[in-house]
Amino acid sequence: MYSHVILVTGARSWDDAPAMKRAFRDAWGAWGPSSVTRPLLVSGHCPPDEHGRGADAMAERLWQAQGLETRAVPADWSSHRRKAGFIRNQTMVDLVAGLRDQGSTVLCMAFLDLCQKSPNCPQQRDQQLMPHLGGHYSHGTVHCRAAAIERGIEPVDVLHPRLPPF
Repeated sequence: MYSHVILVTGARSWDDAPAMKRAFRDAWGAWGPSSVTRPLLVSGHCPPDEHGRGADAMAERLWQAQGLETRAVPADWSSHRRKAGFIRNQTMVDLVAGLRDQGSTVLCMAFLDLCQKSPNCPQQRDQQLMPHLGGHYSHGTVHCRAAAIERGIEPVDVLHPRLPPF
């Protein structure tokens, strides 16, 4: 049994450790530090990009550096091909929803950065992924966030600090 669970989702371009640390610290503070007895981070275990960036890898490193437990839910690209990331996202959301149903306090932290295919992303004109925010964000992050909301898991949106306020 875990007291508190964070489902982390984020762009592979995420490179701001201080912003991520603040988001984790804010969640911990809101929960009441003394109530956090056995925390868990659930991550899609997406490897860092060619520049060493990525929300999943960074979150795992930060939690493990504090001696905290992580559970990786990697995508099975060889079996599911292009749908693998979306299937993995739903698996993570279902896992966290199950832990919530067993009594854990849960939330989803979405580390949002713009779609790296922009301005040439073929979906950019047809699909406004985050209508309440300007810009076209990472598809996988937005998908996981939406799946979490659908299961009643509260999202915490963390915009990359280099983005202008919208």
